[in-house]
Amino acid sequence: MIGNVAVTAVRAGLCVAVPLVALVGVGRLDLAPYAALGCFTALYARDDAYARRRRVLALVGATLTVSVLVGSLTRALVGGAWVPVLVVAVVAAAVKFVSDAWGFGPPGGMMFVFAAGVSSYTPQSMDAIPVQVAATATAAALCWVVASAGVLVHPSAPERLVVARALVAVAHQLRDPSLERRRDAEAAVCGAWESVVSAPRRRVAVGELEVLTARADLALAGSGDRAVDARTAAELTGLARRCRRRRVPEVGVGQGERAVLAAHAERVRGAWPGAPGWGARLGRAWRWPSAVPVSVARVLVAAAVAGALAPVLGVEHWYWAVVSAASVLQATNASSTWRRTVQRATGTVAGIVVAAVVFAVDHTVWSTVVLIVVCQVGVELVVMTHYAYAVVLVTPLTLALSSLTQPGAATDGMVVERFWATVLGAVVGAVVCVVVLNRRGPARVEAALAVCERACARVESGGGVGDRYRLAGALVDLWRVQAEAEGEVWSRGGDVGRVRGVESRARALVDEARVRVAGGRSARGVGVGG
Repeated sequence: MIGNVAVTAVRAGLCVAVPLVALVGVGRLDLAPYAALGCFTALYARDDAYARRRRVLALVGATLTVSVLVGSLTRALVGGAWVPVLVVAVVAAAVKFVSDAWGFGPPGGMMFVFAAGVSSYTPQSMDAIPVQVAATATAAALCWVVASAGVLVHPSAPERLVVARALVAVAHQLRDPSLERRRDAEAAVCGAWESVVSAPRRRVAVGELEVLTARADLALAGSGDRAVDARTAAELTGLARRCRRRRVPEVGVGQGERAVLAAHAERVRGAWPGAPGWGARLGRAWRWPSAVPVSVARVLVAAAVAGALAPVLGVEHWYWAVVSAASVLQATNASSTWRRTVQRATGTVAGIVVAAVVFAVDHTVWSTVVLIVVCQVGVELVVMTHYAYAVVLVTPLTLALSSLTQPGAATDGMVVERFWATVLGAVVGAVVCVVVLNRRGPARVEAALAVCERACARVESGGGVGDRYRLAGALVDLWRVQAEAEGEVWSRGGDVGRVRGVESRARALVDEARVRVAGGRSARGVGVGG
């Protein structure tokens, strides 16, 4: 996978290390868990363009801070276990809605639930709350600064990564065509266009990235000749590698072809539909037939049930069960939730073995801080590869944070408790997917089909570049909605035959437009493959 995985991991580790080392140095170890909660800000918007990253991380940091405030106030004013469980369940539902509506991306609303759970579980006094909340906010602000600082060194790095992914996806499709690869390539190209046309033209390398995106876009339909397509795929793969590594990427075409591609990119930029605002996204997420309200209801029920069962079953750290339930329900449908349940359970078992080895010896404060940083970096390195791998490292990370909260606590007891809490929450989340049904799938597919058919009609009636890309985006949405609907319990999704028919019609129209532009390139004496 192409991406800045190592950079993201180092950034997350740095964001955790700086506040923890500072707090240990000034003798305020009691604030370390709250600072660590604020450091979760670094886990979001990994590859987003800097403008969007700044907005998303500001919202994430503020939401984490509010989650800590709500949890701390609940613990200080009410105490006990039942009211905090309900409060954290409400927080889990609220942040699920916000993260889905605003597209926070992985890890979704899980970290906010963890922040609210930790602060509502830990004994509080009203006098200490302002300092604790300030520690969270300060750490979140540090993460915002670190994540935004890259614009000074590599201002177009996020766009380069997105374009590189599109080049690789198109290369895979050309090398070994299939329906799944075609869909992946179409989605990657749409994502690349959205990224580059949103970037200011004055920024370094944006012009080159537009040309590369145009080249990937026009190559997606293929030439019909397997040898030519294989050669084009090899060229695109090489361009992707250089695009990711070089500050100003190589476009790999002559001046004549570059002019044609740049002119096409200019038309796309001028016609590209704008993204909906934050308020519009909230409204759209709530309106029928959006699946977000069902996801919110599932999280609310699962978090409340898991949190209520945990003390009854002897699990002292009840918020671990709540976080586990919320975690598996960050998935898009029931099938994905069940897979995450299995992955979380197996990852936790392996994580317990790792934790037992790690905590077999006594740890100093400094070694605990080092362990937290190492685990955080490790999680970021493997989380995009497989969810279970990340859970293996999350277990010792969570226990290390708990040991800072409760110095001298028996870690071996927490290891066993962590296992049962995680399994309890994951199982509750999976069961809730069966009990709280999502029957909105067919209606969502029907709505996506209607949008796609209207876009097809506009293109057929002589629509311009903007209509063609609206159709491409509608096609990507249709695939996503159909896949999500088919993954629900007792849901057949939409009419598969109709979906395939509309998909074929839309793809033919999109490819016809691509071939026309590619033919214009050939007419100027430049081969489609470059």
